[in-house]
Amino acid sequence: MDVWDERRPAEAFDRILTPSGDLERPAPIRDEAELLAFYRTIVLTRTLESRLFAMQRRGEVSIVSRTLGEEAVSLGSSAALRPADWLFPTYRQTPASLYWDAPIDRLVAGLMGKEPETIDEHLSISDSPAVNVTPAYIPLGANVTNAVGSAMADRFRDRDVVTMAYIGDGSTSQGDFHDALNFAGVFDAPAVIVCQNNQWAISVPAHRQTAAETFAQKADAYGVPHDRVDGNDVFAVYDATRDAVERARRGDGPTFVECVTYRRGEHNTADEESVYRSDREAAYWADRDPLDRLETYLVDEGVLDDDRIAAIEREAESTVASAVDRARSVPRSDPSTMFDNHLHGTSWRERRQRAELRAELNGENPFLDAGVELGGGAGDSIHADSERPSERPTPTGETEPMNLVTAVNRTLHQELARDDRVRLLGYDVGPIGGVFRATEGLVERFGRERVVDTPLSENGILGTAVGMAMRGERVVAEIQFMGFLYPAFGQFMYALAKTYERTGGNTEVPLTVRVPYGGGIKASEYHSESTESFLVHTPGVRVVCPSTPAEAKGLLAASIRHPDPVVVMEPKRCYRTATEPVPVEEYTRPLDDARLVTEGTDVTLLTYGAMIPHAVTAAERVDASVELVDLRTLAPLDVETVLASVRKTGRCAILHEARRTLGLGAELSALVNEHALEYLEAPIKRATGFDVHFPGNQTEDAYLPGPERVERLIEAVTDARF
Repeated sequence: MDVWDERRPAEAFDRILTPSGDLERPAPIRDEAELLAFYRTIVLTRTLESRLFAMQRRGEVSIVSRTLGEEAVSLGSSAALRPADWLFPTYRQTPASLYWDAPIDRLVAGLMGKEPETIDEHLSISDSPAVNVTPAYIPLGANVTNAVGSAMADRFRDRDVVTMAYIGDGSTSQGDFHDALNFAGVFDAPAVIVCQNNQWAISVPAHRQTAAETFAQKADAYGVPHDRVDGNDVFAVYDATRDAVERARRGDGPTFVECVTYRRGEHNTADEESVYRSDREAAYWADRDPLDRLETYLVDEGVLDDDRIAAIEREAESTVASAVDRARSVPRSDPSTMFDNHLHGTSWRERRQRAELRAELNGENPFLDAGVELGGGAGDSIHADSERPSERPTPTGETEPMNLVTAVNRTLHQELARDDRVRLLGYDVGPIGGVFRATEGLVERFGRERVVDTPLSENGILGTAVGMAMRGERVVAEIQFMGFLYPAFGQFMYALAKTYERTGGNTEVPLTVRVPYGGGIKASEYHSESTESFLVHTPGVRVVCPSTPAEAKGLLAASIRHPDPVVVMEPKRCYRTATEPVPVEEYTRPLDDARLVTEGTDVTLLTYGAMIPHAVTAAERVDASVELVDLRTLAPLDVETVLASVRKTGRCAILHEARRTLGLGAELSALVNEHALEYLEAPIKRATGFDVHFPGNQTEDAYLPGPERVERLIEAVTDARF
């Protein structure tokens, strides 16, 4: 069998308790109750994970990742925290949760696949003081960047709170890890990042993750102090992380702690570790087990004896058995809970899809509805009024002429002055005022902790912004161009879009992402992207796109005040092309409502953003009565307005500059065909960008739809007949 050659990590680390259970120097903990708490936590962890392993083999839980042999890392480090601190774990820090009295029944129920909403309904939550623990992160590395954002929020607020996060040896190869250390160092974030170096990232050994002698030394590159300890020695882990926590609490910034341990078992229940590593290596580390050395020490100290050990083991068995019984008593989640806690409020799509699911579960055919209601019964109407966020009417008083980018700037100023939770985060947003000057003058007015220039990393910007938003800040993150959003797409999917749902609605992410998009300014490569399909396809995110200065002010203000994450696509070609009177008084626009630009009777033209001016020009030129609908909120889409307009005119044309295939126009066509086909007098047609990469300057005009192409689009639809 071809297994990896054994390479043991250098033992150049701090140690207090030897593998034989002897002290090399005085133990940092002498209190008997605390010593017993450490021991009980490891025993309880192993008892719980053994039960979960058995449950997985019976098909009761999907997958289990045990902590066997690594318990001292998360136990000793989390014990250094205090209530009100924050912990961002991955899936191998069970001891940290149990030390802080996390309800085992809820942990088990979650692993059994019960939805958070169902668990909340049937199992209680302890109100005893404890560390704030986020749900375990599955995409490794993403948690560390969010944790640094959490710590940045505490630093900016001057709060006496520390954030701790965990990362494995393999995950240090992720860009998130490097972004986290860099941002933590730059902003002196009160964060402690613990590397649980168990020497294996599934089947790949640590020496394939780095050529560096240690993982701890990576922190040197970011100006972050570091320590390295025997991760199987709970005393050494506690001692090092206690010092790091105290350092952070004093305002002295972050620390990186590498804990050298060993994953004694499989990566998870789908793994077979004997395929890639030797029995000799496993035996070597079994002799250095953290529970064995702690037990030996406690017996020698007279804290434990055989009777007490047996009693603790019985207590753990009883605790786990009772928790598993309670978890099993939680009923199966109603399938409709899959729709819960994606966005605040509801939408036409959600109501319809809920009704379709209900009809299917009731044995009905959801594809044969008459377009009125599905599933039978009050409340299932698919044409019920949307729940819309409150909208203040547009003021009728004093106005000021401004272009779109000025409207953005004034709105940011307004919201920063209105709410001290609002912070701007991005690259070049400070003294230079952003590449388009949208943030000009703001750092001078509000300071560098409200208008925060960051290192050049879109992933770091978005990841730390999410962490700050999770802590209650209302962050406005600027990504300079839509094409630069791609490096941050992991954070966009893993954290920004999913946190509200994966916490069962318990953690909001009030984060606005400003993204200038589109062509028309003869920019260089990746500066003219219009890839909003990626965004609108993602549940849990609102996407809006203003087309005028007045719309920009109302939509941006509403986005910043909203509890959901919102992407504001700003059509940069419109930044300075037109000026209009904009009310000076503050106001908002709905975040789920289309705008009727012009009324018409012959054809509906659906578009948004930078295409609105072209649509207006074309509509004035053609010999047809055009009803122009500015979608303005791309997710959730105002389907009611779209369908009502098409049913009125009998014809539909769609316009956007994004590529055609799977663009928003394809979805709009499908919606009209499914729900208004009987009203159509002609086929739907689309004018879009082509299915190519955005071209260079000399061919950009041929790629982008202009007024002439839109005219021909309208003429083709109005002239056509079925």
